[in-house]
Amino acid sequence: MAIILTVCLLNFSNTAIYEYAFDLRARNYYSKEEVIKRTNLLSSASIFVDGSFHHWNRFDRTQYNELLDSLENNNHRYEYKEYDEEVVVIPEIEPVPSVYDEGNELYNPERDTVCYFENQYPITSLINKQNLKFSIQENIHDSINEWRVKTWMLNREKDSIKKLLDDFFVLVNEHNLKANITSKQWFDFVYKPNTYNAYQIVGDDEFNEINDERKSRNNKEYKTRNDLENNRLEKSENTPFVLAKYYVPLKRMENAYDRISGAYVSPITYKDILGIIYFAFITSLVIFSFRVSSVKNWIISIISLGITGLISFIFSLIITYSLIEYHSRIQPFTFITIWAVILIAFLFYFSYINRQKTSKKLSGIVVNALLWILPFTLLMVYFYLEVYYDVTAIRDSYGDRVYERTGLEKFIYYNTTEIFYINLAVILLYMYPFTKLIKKWKGIAEA
Repeated sequence: MAIILTVCLLNFSNTAIYEYAFDLRARNYYSKEEVIKRTNLLSSASIFVDGSFHHWNRFDRTQYNELLDSLENNNHRYEYKEYDEEVVVIPEIEPVPSVYDEGNELYNPERDTVCYFENQYPITSLINKQNLKFSIQENIHDSINEWRVKTWMLNREKDSIKKLLDDFFVLVNEHNLKANITSKQWFDFVYKPNTYNAYQIVGDDEFNEINDERKSRNNKEYKTRNDLENNRLEKSENTPFVLAKYYVPLKRMENAYDRISGAYVSPITYKDILGIIYFAFITSLVIFSFRVSSVKNWIISIISLGITGLISFIFSLIITYSLIEYHSRIQPFTFITIWAVILIAFLFYFSYINRQKTSKKLSGIVVNALLWILPFTLLMVYFYLEVYYDVTAIRDSYGDRVYERTGLEKFIYYNTTEIFYINLAVILLYMYPFTKLIKKWKGIAEA
């Protein structure tokens, strides 16, 4: 059994080893500080590229600004020190006139506008654009990037926006990528003060067609192929393709730097290792059970366990729906109880056959079932207790608990991964004596 498990672990860990080596290579391209600097640049510049807008109900119009509220919730309301020690301070911002389109019958100020710094803008304004996020740092840093650029836009800081776009093109040229516009053209396309809604859309890739939400939002007849202001039509072997009219290679750099960012964020987690160990262990059990019993018993074991599982599931459903008050939570509780009884019956039968030493009878099927089920006994107890605490919890009219978890309940709720590791230790402790019993059982006559 130990040899089979070792072979399975070595085979199944190849992928994890490859991923780790791949991430190690990715980390060698740039230092973490340099990657953060570059992803901050891409995150900031993405506001001026075609992409998603924030949803209108993201904003509570009774509050100053939800973007600032998100910073306040992270204790960074008035200043935030970034990785490069730069301090960002909220400036005073002059109010911008509200924007309305009363001539449009489909226009809804509540749905079609958003608020920034107590100013109202169209929902399709660049002020409301979402920016890219990278895993190398927490989302609060990406919110800082978004907030900083939008304060430049609100304060009409042309030089800061120009420098951002120039720096982006420095990165484009470094990677020998292509865009069909210059930094100056890009600035002229997007720098439209007051509402930032009269901009020319710039695509994130040559092959991504642009859907202009300013036109399509309230126009069901809108089609990207007819929007020649933002798209161009090309034919290849008489097949028309819709391509972006103006673009910068943001998508390619996003993909590359997202991969490098991920290499710095725990490339292999403890949960990944746990999954590999369990997968190898389950495979080794299946192979070991095939070796200790006949092919006939092995196949019968699979079929009988499948049928038993189906019957126990149906039976648990019947019990569950006969108790209408608890039907939404009690089914797993009933199902685990049934299988606990089955497991105990199998153990008694296996022990009886080992003591009698007359003939194996149906014990070959039982041995396979025990090999496949017994390693998960502790997990069955864990889920049993979890469901029990969930069913017996005192709840209010909204279904929420009216008390804090304590003691064993708290340990079970907050330590799922640790319990899986404990289960592995329990398996190692009992598997040696259990395999000795199986070796003794192998010496009993078939009939």
